Amino acid sequence: MQLKVYISTATDGFFTVKAVQMPELTAEARTLEDIPDALRSAAAAIVSQPPEDFHVVMDL
Repeated sequence: MQLKVYISTATDGFFTVKAVQMPELTAEARTLEDIPDALRSAAAAIVSQPPEDFHVVMDL
């Protein structure tokens, strides 16, 4: 599943990100490079699928 993400806030040294395809999905990451792994892990927990099943697309 492809997840297109956007940064909803950036405070306290963390980025809070959400996925367009899964409105209930929210994750935090310390750096931009950490965002894909954080989102894959959060998505996997929500739908009980392996993190590898998710492809994160960031439009910076």
